[in-house]
Amino acid sequence: MLRTEEMQKIRVLALESDKHSLVSALHKLGVVEFRKVNVDLQDSGSDPAATTVSEKLIRINGILQILGRPRLKESGKSRIHEPVAEAERIKFIDKVFALEDERRGISEDMQALAYAGTIGDYFSGIEIDFSRLYSSKLSFKAYRADKKIAAEFRKSIGSTGAEIVEKELGKNSYLFFIALEKKREEKTAESLEKLDVEEIDLKAKYIEGTPSQLLTKISELKGRRVKRLNEIKDEFENFRKEYFRLLAIKEALEIELARFESGSMFKKTEKTIVMEGWAPKKRMHEIKHTIDKATSGRYHLEEIESNELAPSLVVRPSFLKPFDYLMEFMSVPRSDEIDPTWIFIISFPIFYGLMISDVGYGIASFLFATWITTRTNPEGLVYNTAKIWRMCSVSAIFFGILSNQYLGFSLGGIFASVQIFDWIKNATSLIAVTILFGIVQVILGLVFGFINSIHHNEKKLAISKVSSITMIIFGTLAVGGAFFSLVPGPIAMVSAAIAVLSFVITLAFAGHEAAEITNLLTHPLSYSRIMGFGLGSIIIGLLIDKGFAPSLSNGIPLFILYSAIFILLHFANMIMGMFEGAVQGVRLNFVEFFTKFYKGGGTKFKPFAYKRVYTEE
Repeated sequence: MLRTEEMQKIRVLALESDKHSLVSALHKLGVVEFRKVNVDLQDSGSDPAATTVSEKLIRINGILQILGRPRLKESGKSRIHEPVAEAERIKFIDKVFALEDERRGISEDMQALAYAGTIGDYFSGIEIDFSRLYSSKLSFKAYRADKKIAAEFRKSIGSTGAEIVEKELGKNSYLFFIALEKKREEKTAESLEKLDVEEIDLKAKYIEGTPSQLLTKISELKGRRVKRLNEIKDEFENFRKEYFRLLAIKEALEIELARFESGSMFKKTEKTIVMEGWAPKKRMHEIKHTIDKATSGRYHLEEIESNELAPSLVVRPSFLKPFDYLMEFMSVPRSDEIDPTWIFIISFPIFYGLMISDVGYGIASFLFATWITTRTNPEGLVYNTAKIWRMCSVSAIFFGILSNQYLGFSLGGIFASVQIFDWIKNATSLIAVTILFGIVQVILGLVFGFINSIHHNEKKLAISKVSSITMIIFGTLAVGGAFFSLVPGPIAMVSAAIAVLSFVITLAFAGHEAAEITNLLTHPLSYSRIMGFGLGSIIIGLLIDKGFAPSLSNGIPLFILYSAIFILLHFANMIMGMFEGAVQGVRLNFVEFFTKFYKGGGTKFKPFAYKRVYTEE
């Protein structure tokens, strides 16, 4: 329970002729993580067929991107026996690529038509034939300028001796068409450099004839282009009926490609292959049966003793997977140490619930977290954090009931009868309980550290863990006896002596961890923040209720005003409580608890497996 799954490294020797059936069988089983074989043999390499499969996969991916996902419902799973052959049976692939090239060409042409149409609109009403704007002596230019610089533009152009024809384009800009001697082009360009004007390309595609002829031609060409685009769209829609069939072929090709490429991890002789990998020890019987069936008994399997750190595999109910995600986000547990995730799963909701401890805030947390899960990626950090938050909200509701807190109000009747503690009246007891909780969890962390040290044969460090536990236990008895009379004086004095001796032993044996000795004193006390933040949230809620609880006796306007303030302040208090509850709950686990034993830095178990969505075996 407190460790990742026990793993076993295996080596399999089989005939080269059985390679594909063996790899396929293990791929389907999905419980072996292949590793590069480290023996002095020839590399097996990827199967030559991988190139063909990869080419087909690239083409299928291209078709899927071009067609886009249809609105049709999925038509169930397909059975694909020969994915390469199935891909070759799709006869419209080349047609789709050709249509896509044509569609892109038309789309680019439509942009040119749009630009030409804009120029035609600009020059509408001006007697000009664009086809004749060519001269050995004159240069023809056109510009669009904002109205505020029109006068400055006329002045700059006038100084060059150019002929100007202008037209007002709406209220804010002008069109200037100029004809000037070619030898004055450079001077004109220099004059306009400082002005924010847009030069119009009179040599752009389709610019020919008079403006009216140009606009007529553009209208006709646009009509043809739009018609052809609609025809292509209809053809795509027809091909899109095969979309889910294409997805099935893609999935089958990806599975086949993974099998072919897995050979790069293997070694071979003239007639045999050698493969290695990690697998859960409890699945070994199943693995042997699978290999035996795939090779008709022609194989040799060896369980290898290895100093290599095994990959980490955790098996937990699906609703608790978000906690594993968060742990992996921080650091993957090592396979040779205690996995603290179960303690985190239990303690974090308790910490959060105590620091919120209000039914109203808990319900709001639950609803908000649920809303986030419906709008975020199930594979992302936000989604998984929201799932944890939603679970913790139930804890906040539970402790809110036990403390009789409902948006800061304490209710009577049946609600008061289930109240177990009062944050105000039992503040001293609560702080003692939270510190005691910290002492227990820190000691638990040291126990885990002792177990890990023994497992790693770190004897001195293991002794320091035991002495640290002794120091905390007897130090607590000494302080409790000296200041709170929890134990008789003689016992307190003996406890103090044992605590001091344990402190010295810890310093002597802890080695590089000796610098952490002060944390053994401060970390248990750090758990008092549970009581501090919880009490703070309760007091703020009470103050909000006393100062701004709405009442109709004050009149409708004040009732509305106080209601708005009441909701806003409780919302702010709730958000602050949620933030502190989450941050401090994580801190108490990762800083005060995990540092006593947890190293992390493991590698997640990634078996050679696949998930079928669109195909079936």
